[in-house]
Amino acid sequence: MTDVRLVRLHASDLDVMARVRKDDAAAMGYPDAFGPAERAELGERIDRSGEFDGTELLLGIQVDGRLAGEVQARQPRMGLPPGVFELGIDLFNAADRGRGLARTALTQLLTRLFVDEGAHRVQLTTDVDNAAMRGVSERLGFRFEGVMRGFMPSTDGPRDFAMYGMTKDDYDEVKTTWT
Repeated sequence: MTDVRLVRLHASDLDVMARVRKDDAAAMGYPDAFGPAERAELGERIDRSGEFDGTELLLGIQVDGRLAGEVQARQPRMGLPPGVFELGIDLFNAADRGRGLARTALTQLLTRLFVDEGAHRVQLTTDVDNAAMRGVSERLGFRFEGVMRGFMPSTDGPRDFAMYGMTKDDYDEVKTTWT
């Protein structure tokens, strides 16, 4: 059985996380998008990880004792109402995808947000062609709410993203199905 835990990040995680971001930016056609300023900002975010700091809850996804990814619950000032969080998740290695790790990590994060952080709504977005993430979202009980046209920049032009939402009532209804 695989042990999946959400953990506080540490300064020693910075190199791995910076490399992932730089590689992701290059793969999207933006090779210079992650430089020294972005690295310094990431270091500050890592220092604040583990607790909701008023705008973000950043946690590492630890799998069998190794850092395999990260999750974020964002609530930018002036960007979302109180009690509403936007999720992000990244599994760093392709070999970790499709194993149920994202689903497990998201169930832990959703419980923390709805139980400990006072969330009344949690939402996430993903590329319309990301069938794996869309499937995970729907299996967790998120409801598809529509498509945000031309949302994410890419080298091929803006990409459409699917929006999913879960309310506290939805969470209370579906959490018992997460086994």
